Amino acid sequence: MSAKLKNRKWKYALALFAAAFFWGTTFAAQSIGADYVGPFTYLTIRSYIGTVFLLPFIFGKSIFEKRKPEPSGQPATAAVSNESSAKHSFFTAHPLLTAGVCCGFLLFASSALQQYGIQYSTAANASFITAMYVVIVPILSLFGGKKPGIRIWISVVLCVIGLYLLCMKGGLTISYGDFFLLLCALGFSFQIMTINHFSTRVDGLKLAASEFFAEAVFATVCMLLFEHPNAENLTKAMPSILYAGIFSNGIAYTCQILGQKHVNPTVASLIMCLESVFGTLSGWLVLHEVLSAREVAGCIVMFAAILLCTIPSKK
Repeated sequence: MSAKLKNRKWKYALALFAAAFFWGTTFAAQSIGADYVGPFTYLTIRSYIGTVFLLPFIFGKSIFEKRKPEPSGQPATAAVSNESSAKHSFFTAHPLLTAGVCCGFLLFASSALQQYGIQYSTAANASFITAMYVVIVPILSLFGGKKPGIRIWISVVLCVIGLYLLCMKGGLTISYGDFFLLLCALGFSFQIMTINHFSTRVDGLKLAASEFFAEAVFATVCMLLFEHPNAENLTKAMPSILYAGIFSNGIAYTCQILGQKHVNPTVASLIMCLESVFGTLSGWLVLHEVLSAREVAGCIVMFAAILLCTIPSKK
């Protein structure tokens, strides 16, 4: 592997680290927003905010690409090239629509299941069970014909141990809500695999905006059916929703799509589950929560697992 390709892969891995960081620091905002509005209302507004946040970047990128000088070539083929480009644009609209709907529905369903399940479970159980996509993704990869190596499986085991030390203060007790959290983990696993499938086929920014818009549409339907938000509560929840919409949706999920473009989905899931670590550390730094020795050990074990699977071998 050339040094240039290695540097490029590290950039994509860093994008996934950034996604985990923003997701981890959004937990507090989600908790505040949940005090004032229902889960579907929260998902609806943050998804629309994430979509709108990306539009200037998409338009700016389109303008920049149009202003690029055309490569020197035969003038006679220009008309044919333009016609071919127009046809190409027409036929690629369908894959983008398909990608946006599939990814958006999985993101909406997983987030809704998480929000519903946590009402009947503990925060510790929710953090631990949701992050179990780190185990489900490599299993799904086997069905997709990708066999993770022994080093990645060791990283998965270490990551689960670290998650347990970090999230679980006592024993793991199964409750009614934990079943929905497990479904949530399964949904996020399929979302990761779906992103992995489409990220190399469509533009990353457009895929992110399409995903958020589709999630917003699904959430809007459920909000109108099951919830009755009012202006006063929306005003109180808006600062936390803005933070989640911009940093969790607009930035973090976009980093996920761009990062997964050239990162193995199992390795990507390992990196992204660091959101539990960043959530704990942000609570310690910002909210002045006490960090126990057990939680510190969990953070160290998880970081060791990530290093093990991301540092390239000498071979």
